[in-house]
Amino acid sequence: MRPRWPRILLTLALATGHAYGNCPSTGQWWQAGGAVDAPTLLAQAAQKQVVLLGEQHDAEDHHRWQLHTLAGLHAHRADMVIGLEMLPRSAQPVLDRWVAGELTETALLAESHWEEAWGFDAALYLPIFHFARLQAIPLVALNITPELRQRLVQEGFDQVPADQRYGIPAPLPAHAAYQQRLTQVFEQHGMGQENPAMLSRFTQAQLAWDTAMAHGLAEAVKEGALAVGLMGLGHVTYGHGVEHQLEGMGIQHTFSLLPWEQAECRAPDPALADAVFVLPPSLTREPTN
Repeated sequence: MRPRWPRILLTLALATGHAYGNCPSTGQWWQAGGAVDAPTLLAQAAQKQVVLLGEQHDAEDHHRWQLHTLAGLHAHRADMVIGLEMLPRSAQPVLDRWVAGELTETALLAESHWEEAWGFDAALYLPIFHFARLQAIPLVALNITPELRQRLVQEGFDQVPADQRYGIPAPLPAHAAYQQRLTQVFEQHGMGQENPAMLSRFTQAQLAWDTAMAHGLAEAVKEGALAVGLMGLGHVTYGHGVEHQLEGMGIQHTFSLLPWEQAECRAPDPALADAVFVLPPSLTREPTN
């Protein structure tokens, strides 16, 4: 099973906020410190090259929000593709056959090796898969296997033949703030504090992960489509992950959207994403600590 994005990053992303007199309300889009109506927000997003939809992988409401947002974006842009962090590039033929209507749910999950590649409950994602098939929207596998990611870190991108790394370029260096967050994760999870070599490998693995997904989205944009990427919050927040790597690939028009679980009278940090959608506090999930 693939390693999880450290929960501390998810917790930091959802918890960061500021007090405002005008409290966000469930069902609102919130942008630049204030509410904005859905038609305006989605029309704005649909004009971009890439839209990133963050998620906490086991949060049901996050996936419901993603589905509704995908439907809204598709109403503005029929030429859309959906990129998935959940599956590696080797699963692409399976996704193509699913969208073409050639596979059952059981076959999709078996042939894509869902449990081994991702492991989170497929029921959370299947409504999105069905939406893509119903609307004939291409699904794109954005990820790479942990084995390839490890090889890229150990050998270096230049030493791995392009055809064996799907043409993925070497990543840009991490933003200082991103490096600080990754270092915090590294230390809080006891992954060899005071071991610079291990921290460097951990950082490079995260950058390879971001870059692989950015590359998949950038390739989709070449065909003129709106590329919408579904991925963990940590790859999206503050534009430090996938968006940063997209910039290095010449993709300058990216829009980041996140689900925001309301707590007290607090608004999200405007720098967290281009916009957030306000969800009610989860009643089915224990808070992450």
